[in-house]
Amino acid sequence: MLNAFLEISDYISYYLAGTSRHGLHSPFVYTFADEVLYQSSSMNFEMIEHQRMLMLQSKSKLNHTTLSKFTSKFTLDAKYGQLLQRIVDFYKLQHIIELGANNGIESNYLLSNSIIQESPILSYNFQTNSNKLDKIKVHTNAEFANYYQSNLFDNYYNTELDSQTFFDLCLIHGQSDADDFWKFYDSYKSRLHTHSMVIFTNIRHTNDHFINWQQITNLPEVTACIELFKMGIIFFRTEQIKQKFILRY
Repeated sequence: MLNAFLEISDYISYYLAGTSRHGLHSPFVYTFADEVLYQSSSMNFEMIEHQRMLMLQSKSKLNHTTLSKFTSKFTLDAKYGQLLQRIVDFYKLQHIIELGANNGIESNYLLSNSIIQESPILSYNFQTNSNKLDKIKVHTNAEFANYYQSNLFDNYYNTELDSQTFFDLCLIHGQSDADDFWKFYDSYKSRLHTHSMVIFTNIRHTNDHFINWQQITNLPEVTACIELFKMGIIFFRTEQIKQKFILRY
């Protein structure tokens, strides 16, 4: 009950501090708000959400939890998943990398755009004891199914990457801690370009996560950051002065 009260209180504080698209003085962020954030997705995501429901009902055991609890605690809500789809679609992102254990729901949303069907999505996924998700088949996207069944990496940092690959989007999943982020950033910051974006799926998972988010937004190379309560997005646009935005979502 206390945790629920604190989350509601935190959301009220966020909402009062936030703004909508009106009053934004950055053309880039206004476009993001007007044409991406506050738009609705035209695609049908029923199969992805059916997948989530099956995972929430699953009896599969993980190392320190269950698939059901992991899905409930760490997986993005549907509205954030749909936002990921719109971001990939609007900015035509082609090279995407994921960091942190995940159950594939977010990857499904990322892969729901045909623009990236032939582009690499590299992800470190957790494994169940049987290496199967309670016999659940990922059936929302053929390309995703082939990827997910063949790429359960034991160690993300040992994944071989093309030395010429630059990332358009880095998705860092919510349970990753500060050390995970800084290790990733030190290893791959040379792969980010001026129009790259990094998305954190749950900046309010713990107080440490939120402190980490605030430290990240203060990096000199981060020129814009957008806080969406649970989700945080940073940009490296050299043509933009440094600004921080809290947008209601």
